[in-house]
Amino acid sequence: MSFPVGIGIVTYNRKDIVAATIERVRALTREPNAVFVVADDGSTDGTPAMLRAMQVPVVTGPNRGIAWNKNRALFLLAERLACETVILLEDDTRPGCPGWEAHWMMAAQRWGHVNYAADWMQEDFIGGRGTAEDPACSRTVTAQCAAYSRAALAYAGYFDPRFTGYGHEHVEHTRRMIRLGYGGSEARQDGAERVIFHLITGDIVVVPTPSHGNGAQVERNLQLARQLMAEPDYSAPWRDEDQLRQFRSEIETCFSDGLEQFALHKRPGTPPDRQSGRERLARLLAR
Repeated sequence: MSFPVGIGIVTYNRKDIVAATIERVRALTREPNAVFVVADDGSTDGTPAMLRAMQVPVVTGPNRGIAWNKNRALFLLAERLACETVILLEDDTRPGCPGWEAHWMMAAQRWGHVNYAADWMQEDFIGGRGTAEDPACSRTVTAQCAAYSRAALAYAGYFDPRFTGYGHEHVEHTRRMIRLGYGGSEARQDGAERVIFHLITGDIVVVPTPSHGNGAQVERNLQLARQLMAEPDYSAPWRDEDQLRQFRSEIETCFSDGLEQFALHKRPGTPPDRQSGRERLARLLAR
């Protein structure tokens, strides 16, 4: 069993913002066999109850920061649901038009990994049109939306769980992807070694939202990123047995309501209590 695309939305204490993003993903995604999940990093603002009311599949646990929370979604979609492409959205990043996911799926399968080409980054672009066929080549990278092929995650791994809080975890992960040949290049420019990131515009919209980060977290993570650049390439979502047990518990708890909950597009016309989870999943896979 596998799916062509899995969409993960990561959130923390932004109930109204993530609700609007979920609605946009549901309304504008056209891939009939898409699956999705929300990774919630221990929100305390009513987000869990709101997500239950919206009948949204959620993987969650104690607040552990962006790296751990993104790994919740990435691992579940890539490893447990075997999605060929995983698209990871931050909660303030929304589809902008119908069929938005097609660009990200095409780019991920072609390049292995791509990030978002934001308007505010254009002064760092040195080439490319920002499309799936011809990504923008950029000296910088941002984390609002990223797409990964399943193969890229299998070889390069996940966000390093030593990052806590906010800042630089995405840069280190993308640099690791590029070292293994996914989503950019390492080349000499202006007499120095430079990393070039592959970015696409991808028909998405970013909503201005206050950050949860702070200067101390950013500085700590910057120093950690510099250290990790020289370490071996693959990173699991956990560092030791205790973390593995915690991570596995979070993933397995999410699956307790069955596989059919992850279908982004529910089959219309059949009340949930009249159709078993096994039947719904079989119908979804047959479409």
